[in-house]
Amino acid sequence: MKRQMHFLFFLLLAILPVTAQDARIKIACIGNSITEGAVASDRVNKGYVGQLSQMMGKGYDVRNFGVSGATGCRNTYKPYDKCDKFEEAKAFLPNVVTIALGTNDSQPRVWNTGDFASHFESDLDSLCNVFESLPSKPRIYLCLPIPIMPNTNWEHQPKVLKEEIIPLIRKVAEKRGYGIIDLYSQLSGCEDCYPDTDKLHPNDFGHEKIAEYIYSVLVKEQ
Repeated sequence: MKRQMHFLFFLLLAILPVTAQDARIKIACIGNSITEGAVASDRVNKGYVGQLSQMMGKGYDVRNFGVSGATGCRNTYKPYDKCDKFEEAKAFLPNVVTIALGTNDSQPRVWNTGDFASHFESDLDSLCNVFESLPSKPRIYLCLPIPIMPNTNWEHQPKVLKEEIIPLIRKVAEKRGYGIIDLYSQLSGCEDCYPDTDKLHPNDFGHEKIAEYIYSVLVKEQ
C-alpha cells in the first residue's frame, strides 16, 4: 500500500508541472520583421513580443511567429500563409492571436503590381478564417501597422499604408467583430521610436511602446 502511495505521489509531482504549463493562456503574435524583432538590440528579449511576454507573466505563453518580409496578400514573393511560421502558429492552438501584417504590402512591387491591392481585404479575411476555425477558438486582434516615417530609406510607401491598407484592416476587423490594436497611432510622430538609419522598423524604445500598448489592450479584455 505504501509503495502504491509513493508511486501516486511521484506521479502527481510529474504531472503537476505539465498541467500548470498547459493551463497558461497561449498568445500567438503573427506578423512580419517588426514582429520578428528586427532592429531591436536583442530580437528575442527586446523585440516587442519578448517584452510583451515578460509583461504578461507566467500565466501566459507568448510566442513569436513573425516572418521577415511577409505580406498579408497571397501569392506574392513571400505570403504569410505559405511560411513555416504560419503552420507552427496553427499547431500552437493559441487562445489569443494578434495579426500585424500590411507593412510589406505597401511596397510598389506588391501594391502597385497586378491585382494584389484589390485582393488584400479578401486575403486578410482568408487568413482570419484559418485562425478563427482552430479548435482553440482564439480571440483575434488585428493590428494597425506602425507608421512608416516619410524619410525612410526603404521602398515601402507611407501614404499607401496610411490611406489604403489601414482602412482595409479596420474594415475587416469591424466586419468580423475583432478587436483593433492601433499601433499606428501609438508610434505616430515618434521619431525617437525608430533608428536614424531605418525609419521603418522600431528600435528598443519603439518595441517597448508597442509591447506596452498591446499589453494594455489584452489585459483589459482578459
